[in-house]
Amino acid sequence: MPEVYELKSRIEGLKSIHNITYAMQIVTISRLKRIISGLARITDATDEVSSALRYLVTEDESFYNRLVQPEFVGSHDVLVVVFSNRGFCGSYNQDILNAALALCKSKGLDFSSVPKVCLGKKAKDVLKRYSLTNTTFEASEKDIFSESESRGVFNVVQQYVKSGARVHLVYFGFKSIVTQRVVVEEFFPPSREEFPPYSELKLSVPHFVEQPALFTFEALFQQYYYLKMLKVIRSAASSEFSQRFLLMKSAVDNVKSLTEELLIELNKQRQAGITQEVSEIISTFKALSKER
Repeated sequence: MPEVYELKSRIEGLKSIHNITYAMQIVTISRLKRIISGLARITDATDEVSSALRYLVTEDESFYNRLVQPEFVGSHDVLVVVFSNRGFCGSYNQDILNAALALCKSKGLDFSSVPKVCLGKKAKDVLKRYSLTNTTFEASEKDIFSESESRGVFNVVQQYVKSGARVHLVYFGFKSIVTQRVVVEEFFPPSREEFPPYSELKLSVPHFVEQPALFTFEALFQQYYYLKMLKVIRSAASSEFSQRFLLMKSAVDNVKSLTEELLIELNKQRQAGITQEVSEIISTFKALSKER
């Protein structure tokens, strides 16, 4: 019965695919947990520095003017677009590209020529059909940007900030393993809402802000934006690994479902074969009985 052998062969092949895909799923979720843990620490650090800046702005409005630098910012626009480092993450890169194109269209910018900092190993592959100019590509050696590599990215972006650029971010924001969304936001200059004043009940100096901090405002400001950029990079990495995990999980579930269907079909084929053999035995027995 060739159909039975064919079904057995397909089932064995699916088992191999299941084992490989399941192993990839386990590796992905393991690394994702570490990235999420790091993201939580970076978020806490960013909130603390932000709180310090909020305190300083509340104490002296001139600090906010030093944050925004209104006479200096807005001479040109720059995009920081975060693509994935690897594949197997669904429509991740296409969604990012669509958001970047929509942003440029809304602001009347030419996507090909507007200054861009494109992060991720897949950035060049996604943008290869565009004749790009004035574009910087930054990729990590491994699957995610290390702290030193993130510092290098921040230094590149900081040069644009110093030149008076209005910096826009396009990246995947991480909410949970099953929830991510494309975020388009202005990285610099900050809005007044980004540093709301402390209420009267919270006007006391935060435990991490001491009076000497007033003399290191620029360093605090720089640290805040470095942490903010690091948070964006890790949030995008968390989203990438989440989408890859969900894709692997879906593949594992599909393989299981298909294997079960083939097993049912195999059992049907076996039962049909058994029934046919029994029928042949009975027919042969009846024929021999008549001859007697």
